[in-house]
Amino acid sequence: MTPLRVVARRLAAVLGALLVSASVAAQMFPSKPIRIVVGFPPGGSTDLVARSIAPKMQEALGQPVIVENRPGAGGGIAVELAAKSPPDGHVLAISAPGALTVNMHFAKVPYHPLNDLDPVTMLVTSPLVLAVNASFPAQSVGELIAYTRTRPGAVSFSTIGPYTISFLAGELLKHMTGINIVAVPYKGGSPASAAIATGEVQMGFMDTTGVLPFVRSGRVRLLAIAESKRSVTLPDVPTMVEAGVPGYEANSWLAMVTAAGTPPEILSRLNAEVTRALAYPDVRERCLNAGLEPTPTSLAGTRQILRTQFEKWRNLVKERGLKAE
Repeated sequence: MTPLRVVARRLAAVLGALLVSASVAAQMFPSKPIRIVVGFPPGGSTDLVARSIAPKMQEALGQPVIVENRPGAGGGIAVELAAKSPPDGHVLAISAPGALTVNMHFAKVPYHPLNDLDPVTMLVTSPLVLAVNASFPAQSVGELIAYTRTRPGAVSFSTIGPYTISFLAGELLKHMTGINIVAVPYKGGSPASAAIATGEVQMGFMDTTGVLPFVRSGRVRLLAIAESKRSVTLPDVPTMVEAGVPGYEANSWLAMVTAAGTPPEILSRLNAEVTRALAYPDVRERCLNAGLEPTPTSLAGTRQILRTQFEKWRNLVKERGLKAE
């Protein structure tokens, strides 16, 4: 037998052993407790979703499912932990758009979201809403655009910082309409929403969780949601497209990911169990009451969404020359 054929046979044997090993690991999954790492402090929407699905997953998988809060770097610490864990499905991370599709366009991060992670599923969407102070004269998106065009630089919008969808949503509106509005950063969704309510800023693209209390008190009005279709949680609020900005969409969502290289059988099992957990009436009700709509997706669908969002925000950051403050 020639040396080349010997090498080929040895490589085939190694690959075969690896495939067998991965298959055995998938059959044994889960073989120990599963960790769901959350990149934000307890009490927020990400934590709520994790703690809602964890008991359902634990019951189905027969192993403890532990929620672990690792806040920092806009959710990046949790995502990095998952990316650098063994690819066996036992460490999962739940992330908002920042750590998976935005942060790396502004600064170097210690992982690549498309190469170092395998998607499990999208979890929920939380519509961004275009909110204005109750005394702001514009009663529609069209009126807002017309108002700001005659007052360039005079209207400000609140954001939670340059690594966030609230910032990019405003920049996208500027890019698509040519208006000049000024970003004002705040440290969190609550103070950013409160700034609209008090009139420190005139407007902002906000997560519903933080802004709805001010809407109910009459201090803030909603002009549109930044989705391609109306939200089940806000059915009477028009989309930005319906309001006159064709093609406008700025999604806020949560997704679950794990280390790249996790066996497909394990990814499929996790996808199925998380999808099932989100369908429980009590879990769904808890999410909807918080302004979060359960929207699980297939493995392929999740990967496509993350790639599309990654490329969308990368292109916007590049075209507008945006930089971290």
